[in-house]
Amino acid sequence: MADDSQFRDHAANERTLLAWIRTGIALMAFGFAIARFGLFLREMTAAAPGPARDEHVTGSGWFGVVLVVLGLVTNLAAMIRYVRIREALQEKRSIAPGATLAYALGIGSALVALAMAVMLARTLGQ
Repeated sequence: MADDSQFRDHAANERTLLAWIRTGIALMAFGFAIARFGLFLREMTAAAPGPARDEHVTGSGWFGVVLVVLGLVTNLAAMIRYVRIREALQEKRSIAPGATLAYALGIGSALVALAMAVMLARTLGQ
């Protein structure tokens, strides 16, 4: 009976790791898409007929990089969290997983969203 409980604990820990990894990959993919779409828009503007517009649009590239880095940090933190919980389970120690990863990801995502909203508001005003 104890083996079943230990297996369930390890399986739950692994499922949690995989959920965080998916979140990190989604952040990286979204960041890559934002950066590439910004590049596409710059190329389309440059190729458009008529007077050349000097619009300096670099925000999307930086937001893409920030999201890719946020995804990378999420994956690294998830792996560290997984290893710590796995070791505690192996040693049959009680460990409460910390909420630091969730807080950091939530705050980081909120800051990126706020910066993107400011950038969009500035570009709409032009």
